[in-house]
Amino acid sequence: MPPFSNPEAYPAFPADISVADLHHISLAKLRAEDEAESKTLFEACQGAGFFLLDLRQDAKGQELLNDVDELLEVGERIFDLPLEEKMKSVMGGTRGIFGFKGVGLSKVDTDGTPDRCEFYGVSKDDVMGIKPQLVAPSVVDENRKLFKTFSEKGHAVCLLVLAHLNKHLRLPHGLLASQHRLMCASGDQVRILKFDPQPRQDRRTSLVPHTDFGSVTVLFNILGGLQILPSGKENVEAHWEYVKPERGHAIINIGDTITKWTNGLLRSAMHRVTYAPGDQGDLTRWSLAYFSHAEDTSLMKRLEGSDVIPALADGTVEEDITVVEWTDAGGAKYKQESLKAAPQLGKKKAAVEVGS
Repeated sequence: MPPFSNPEAYPAFPADISVADLHHISLAKLRAEDEAESKTLFEACQGAGFFLLDLRQDAKGQELLNDVDELLEVGERIFDLPLEEKMKSVMGGTRGIFGFKGVGLSKVDTDGTPDRCEFYGVSKDDVMGIKPQLVAPSVVDENRKLFKTFSEKGHAVCLLVLAHLNKHLRLPHGLLASQHRLMCASGDQVRILKFDPQPRQDRRTSLVPHTDFGSVTVLFNILGGLQILPSGKENVEAHWEYVKPERGHAIINIGDTITKWTNGLLRSAMHRVTYAPGDQGDLTRWSLAYFSHAEDTSLMKRLEGSDVIPALADGTVEEDITVVEWTDAGGAKYKQESLKAAPQLGKKKAAVEVGS
């Protein structure tokens, strides 16, 4: 696989395909507290719920880009393992949303059409030593340090995004960060996703339309295929828009937790993965994501202390449900019988948090 840092090694994203009009935001400017850049970030989270984050011109951002290449190489080694080996760390049960998900486990429509992706998720709490180490293939164990450093760097990007949101929401200083402490238990994870090329005569949606459970997602795509549904648009084929990957950029989106906390002011956007466009569709598509979640014990309720967040409707009483309970309830929607492709392995079930 050519490195993420060398997009010229891949077929170009077709010039004649309409793409989502997303803001390009500089990590270096955010770190420098550039007010205009900060305002643009807030507007992006109110509107599309997605934006492109330029990691170049920032030392920490460049380190993150370098890690992407290494982790995708690890991903190749994971998915080259025999299915029997991967199934030893299948998602679900006591593993929750961490571990292996095979092709076809979740469905992309109400007709039960199986998805066309597999992925492997590594828990931040596992590699940081917050919770007991989960059983994993040897290639994962051999690269725990890499997963740990990528988690730290991805988490830091999420904290920076949250700090700027905190400011524009006029919340008490540091409130969002206080719900996302690195060394506290949460659902954060590093996830590597693989989408095999699809036959030209049978190309379709590869991963179910969804929103993300968590707070902030940092995503790296080599090829196209990610699509978003614009705000207010009906879920019909013609309305979905491609997100074009850009050199040196991560794709950032906010998740359901932030939407819930802001009573809908900030948008967790519906998105899916379909086939990569043009000649890109003939290649294996790889993604790498860092999913940030609020701490397990945080409550999924409108945040107090802001005069920007809309008030709840009269008479509305929110229940006290924790983030981990919310995630478990959402994951249950995707709980299916074991992989039909491997019925002989099949007594386990998997709670699937989808990705991009």
